[in-house]
Amino acid sequence: MSFLAPLFFGALAALAVPVLIHLIQREKKEIVYFPSLMFLEKIPYKSVQRRRIHNWALLLLRMAAVVLIITAFARPFFNEATIASAAASGSREVVILVDRSYSMGYGDRWQRAQAEARKAVDALRAGDRASLVFFARGAEVDARSTDDRARLRLAIERATVGSGSTRYGPALKVAQSILEQSTRPQRDAILISDFQKVGWEGPQDVRFPLGATLTAVPITDPTTANVSVLSAAFQRDQQSGQQRVIVTAGLQNRSDKPIAALDVALDIEGRQVQAQQVALGANASGSVTFQPLVLPAPTTRGTIRLANDALARDNAFYFTISPGRPVSVLIVERSGAGRDLSFYLRGALGIGREPAFVVNVKSIDQFTSADLADRAVVILNDVPIGGALPDRLNNFVEKGGGIFAILGDRSTWPNGSTVMPGTLMPAVDRGLGRAGSIGSVDFSHPVFELFRAPRSGGFAGTRVFRYRGIDVAAPARVLARFDDGGVALAEKDTGQGRVLVWTGTLDNLWSDLVLKPVFLPFVHRMLTYLARYEDPTPWLTVGQVFAERRGGKARMALTPTGQRIPVGGATPVASSQSQTPEAGAPGPSPGEVWVELNEQGFYEIRDTSGGDAGAVSVAVNVDAAESDLTMVDPQELVAAVTGRARAGDSTTAAETPELRPADLERRQAIWWYLLLVGVLLLAGETWLSNRLSRATA
Repeated sequence: MSFLAPLFFGALAALAVPVLIHLIQREKKEIVYFPSLMFLEKIPYKSVQRRRIHNWALLLLRMAAVVLIITAFARPFFNEATIASAAASGSREVVILVDRSYSMGYGDRWQRAQAEARKAVDALRAGDRASLVFFARGAEVDARSTDDRARLRLAIERATVGSGSTRYGPALKVAQSILEQSTRPQRDAILISDFQKVGWEGPQDVRFPLGATLTAVPITDPTTANVSVLSAAFQRDQQSGQQRVIVTAGLQNRSDKPIAALDVALDIEGRQVQAQQVALGANASGSVTFQPLVLPAPTTRGTIRLANDALARDNAFYFTISPGRPVSVLIVERSGAGRDLSFYLRGALGIGREPAFVVNVKSIDQFTSADLADRAVVILNDVPIGGALPDRLNNFVEKGGGIFAILGDRSTWPNGSTVMPGTLMPAVDRGLGRAGSIGSVDFSHPVFELFRAPRSGGFAGTRVFRYRGIDVAAPARVLARFDDGGVALAEKDTGQGRVLVWTGTLDNLWSDLVLKPVFLPFVHRMLTYLARYEDPTPWLTVGQVFAERRGGKARMALTPTGQRIPVGGATPVASSQSQTPEAGAPGPSPGEVWVELNEQGFYEIRDTSGGDAGAVSVAVNVDAAESDLTMVDPQELVAAVTGRARAGDSTTAAETPELRPADLERRQAIWWYLLLVGVLLLAGETWLSNRLSRATA
């Protein structure tokens, strides 16, 4: 044991105090009082007695309390050598952590990792217990605190490389939990991995218990070279009334050598349809664009493939693609309106491609209920609303439709309308030379979140000359205001639909918004929001969750490896590879079916009753970040988890300095326990002293 402040032991001289107290303590004598001493002869009295201690228990209590308090102030701690020698004398608790992320499939890394795991099992002594943990993005405990070596070896042989990416945090937390619960004197963890830098995000509050060790076993290669498909992009084109799709593949060469001719193939529904060659520079990215193709099915499966290299998992990229679904829009204008009324609006919608907008224009006197059929959004451009029209619009919105009302001088609607967000007020004229502006915008709303980032377009420079007043009533809400506090954009939800109201005309008379670069994306965002349009997801990544609503029908998932996973109701699907869920992950919504995606390739979700009706194909790809084989220094990871780098680790990195004495003392905090015991002894001394005093009284 060592001490951080040994000079405090000079205070041990205080031990003489209780000894002196005990030596000079006198017994109480019984005094006899006489009325007079005149008849008594004064005789000189001489007494010689030997000083002695009367109560050894009380003396020892006092001295022990003083010693403990002084020792506490000296800040004692055990050095690492003492802890290690004490631990090495007993049985061990061993946790073997084996990385099974897809980067471990590079060359023969997985075979070498299995060999190192078997070596760790063979090194177990009699009385040792071991746990086997396989990890990638999450951690799976295959065997926990067992001395069955045959079981451990069998689990190692059966394990395979997965499709997940590397995350060290979950695995180290599992190891920490096992080691903390163990009562064995020696506690060790062995980490077998390729130590990818992308998987290390810092210690993440992982700290092994005092005395526990972490041995790093890196499975690496002197040099690495890897080519991967990072992404796929799609561009839609209309030709002769037929929609075609152009596929572009993003590629990455993670090698110090350039590639003159890399073969890249495009498969559609399992059949190669195109092949091209591309040159990639050293440690550079590139792309290849294929010829336009016509989709053969409503949902088409596609794959971009490279020739296999040392890491084959990232040489294939899977996607699904469907013909674009346009948003049907009806613009309703007042009778006799010229082409200029919706000129800018029709121009903005005509430019849309993803999604495309199918726009029809009708006057208010020709508008009927039949015009609402199969419409996603209805735009009321400065029109009076009366008669039976409010009821039609209300039914349209309640069933999921969207209304965009553009207010002008001729805009009217009945008071108390359940579909509109408030009561119309007279127009506000800002006057000549006193143009206003858009003062505040709710950037948290989906309509405006696109413009939150710097240099993404703004509304502050818009000049406003006139707008229509509106008194917004709850539960409607205001999304944007002018600089004088007037409402610019308001929203109200009714049933399953939505209504947005813009309080100025979309021309160049009431404001110059239509002349600003922000106008085009602003209109597109409003209409896609009203139509509840969501871009189709062409692929997901391993570790994500696919959710769908099927009204409680019994569903099953067919994984890329052919496993059948029954799903149904609102319960998340149990994955084929049990992993530790991420903290804070949301639960399923009522009526949703969740499928955890743990394999690379195509999942197929269908009804258990059979048939292809309602079948959904989901493309799943590996995380492209895992393709970067750059290593983190294993000793950096070891030092972060244990507080020091261990001598004897299977690495060639330089040793990290041991913890300073102050750090060791702070972690052990032995002084606190000594001080507590000293205070308890003082309390016991007080109790014993009072008891002895009453006994001799």
